[in-house]
Amino acid sequence: MLKLFRNRAGYSGGTTHFLILLLFLVGCSESLSLDSESLGQGSADLSEYFISPEICKDDVGPDCTKLRLGDSQLTTLAPEQGKLYACRPGNPGAPGSDRDKITWIDNASGTWNMLAKPFLPAGSFSPGAGSSAVTESGSTRTISGNNLPVDGKIGDWPMTRYPALTAIDRNPGIPAANNFSFMLQLDPDEVTNPSCVDLGPIGMTLNGVVLYNAVDGRGNDAVAHEIVDIYGGHPAQSDYHYHFVPERLDKVPALSDGHSGLIGYIRDGFGLYGYNGAGGRELSNQDLDECHGHSHSPMGYHYHSTIEYPYTIGCYRGTPMASASAVSPRRRIHPRADAPLSGVLSSSDSESTRGVTYREANVRFIQGMAVHHAQALEMTELVRKYASTEAVRQIARRMEIAQRHEVGLMEAWLSNNGEPLRMPRVNGQMPIMAGMLTPEQMQRLSVARGVGFDKLFLEFMIEHHLGANEMVANLSSDSGVEKTSTVFQFAEEMDVDQAMEIQRMLAILEGIE
Repeated sequence: MLKLFRNRAGYSGGTTHFLILLLFLVGCSESLSLDSESLGQGSADLSEYFISPEICKDDVGPDCTKLRLGDSQLTTLAPEQGKLYACRPGNPGAPGSDRDKITWIDNASGTWNMLAKPFLPAGSFSPGAGSSAVTESGSTRTISGNNLPVDGKIGDWPMTRYPALTAIDRNPGIPAANNFSFMLQLDPDEVTNPSCVDLGPIGMTLNGVVLYNAVDGRGNDAVAHEIVDIYGGHPAQSDYHYHFVPERLDKVPALSDGHSGLIGYIRDGFGLYGYNGAGGRELSNQDLDECHGHSHSPMGYHYHSTIEYPYTIGCYRGTPMASASAVSPRRRIHPRADAPLSGVLSSSDSESTRGVTYREANVRFIQGMAVHHAQALEMTELVRKYASTEAVRQIARRMEIAQRHEVGLMEAWLSNNGEPLRMPRVNGQMPIMAGMLTPEQMQRLSVARGVGFDKLFLEFMIEHHLGANEMVANLSSDSGVEKTSTVFQFAEEMDVDQAMEIQRMLAILEGIE
């Protein structure tokens, strides 16, 4: 969002492959065990790292020296204007910046000063060329990229070369190419009850870089707390991403009435536009609904970027689709071990008593995945009645056997650990996990017949599996989870198994079409 960048990216189109394996999403600002004494002492002069965005140089829109701090604006109850409706609260124990060394946040007033915050400068770092493509086929739109900016604008990572900045935010990440793809609805519908936003990618820019929501792993305002580069992004391990829309991306040609152009797409299929509405006027939260968007002719519903929290979206106005990514060299994928899952979760996990955070993360995952599996079994039951393709019936039967077995393991683990078999309800309703079908989607599936049913089942089950992969990724990024625990091992094996099933379903779907 910087004055320095006036050349807009040269977005590329072309044929893309639907990439089918969810990359492990990780929380922002993963830390190193660095000695703070070696990173400098006292209050360093950070003025050489300050920026002066164009959007802050007028009297329109929010005051960049007194931006509302979003730390208290996360809610898990219901959508609310100006807030982030999150699927889960932040983890206070997650890694992040050192609050004691942040000078640009005014706790008393609940504001922060963007003009007094340091940003990682440009330098010699060059991770390679960025890529981006958007294709449309039938009722779907696919946006994909390698998560590096097409316009080549990226800071001088790793930040560990800048002691004054690393003393504040110990993010050791180094951006690298990691392919992401989102299969979206071409013509999305607004839903009556917007859904919550979870961790990880919420969409992708036409500049080839994914968007994350407004918070860090602790649930704090990520843009206020975390150090990003002067081009607006930073890495979570190797996954470069934006928490807000860099101002230069709003230089795409505006519409005829001055309305900002398209920046990218959110996971529910609706477009994300820049900072200005009709007439070229900069927008604020007051101009937008609880999901950070609005509807007007001829565009229909769409989201807008703002310079104030929650920056991009506050909730999903449509039905979010899961993201898929290619296998990265750092992604550990292996066939299921010779020993099956039986027994892995059949007894009480003594490790789960080590800490409240660890236990809660495991319980939340197991309870959520049990609900997730239960819906998958409802879907496979419909296959028995309405499928017309033998390959669909066979893969559904395989899923049914595997997931009934896994549900038994998960319920046994919960029981042996003295935990309820079902998740607590939120506002009287059972939470919907990532990738799960809405009641409307389940109704569509239940009335479909023949080949139409087969195609819809495969499309929905692919999204369902990708959602399960996303839940595993979120478990992996939780700092309270032991990577050697039986729960994590169970999750990893299930993750690999479902990734293989996604490949099979894509092949069957291609054969049908």
